[in-house]
Amino acid sequence: MKRTLLFVALFAALFAATIAGPAFALGSNVGVGLHYLHNVGDLKNESLDDLDKNSFGVIGSYQKSPGIFRLEADVEYVFNYLGTDQAMWEPSGWMLTTGMFYGGAGIGIGYRDGDWQKNPWYAIRAGLDFPLTKMDLDVYGAYRFQSAGDLGNVVDDLNSLTLAAVLRFGTGQ
Repeated sequence: MKRTLLFVALFAALFAATIAGPAFALGSNVGVGLHYLHNVGDLKNESLDDLDKNSFGVIGSYQKSPGIFRLEADVEYVFNYLGTDQAMWEPSGWMLTTGMFYGGAGIGIGYRDGDWQKNPWYAIRAGLDFPLTKMDLDVYGAYRFQSAGDLGNVVDDLNSLTLAAVLRFGTGQ
């Protein structure tokens, strides 16, 4: 229950930051990118050869910079999660430092096959935000911590390393 409340509180804070207006906003941007996820947990059943520890997705992202921190809301679409032939949606929220080199933490949860995962994931993230002419290229890595929940009979945990590249465009605020 505490995790659900934390998840709701984080998204409420991100929503409030997006509607607070120009007085609150030092800048905002939207982005689209590619995301690679590698599960580091060990498979418990070696006969499950069709499971794949690698997943690939696309990300839609919105960032708001109210001061020294950036608040980010993402939605990711994973095409074939863990080789299960099922797509997964993953909303997430992040609090990140500003600057070219940055770091931060986030929380998210997956939705696949008509159900939310039992456990959200928590993550730490580090990245480089390269300013280009009219856009930025955000390249980052993250480590996600997540217990296996429904998949506990197949994999020890769903901890994963991720790599992403996101092109960001300013919204003019």
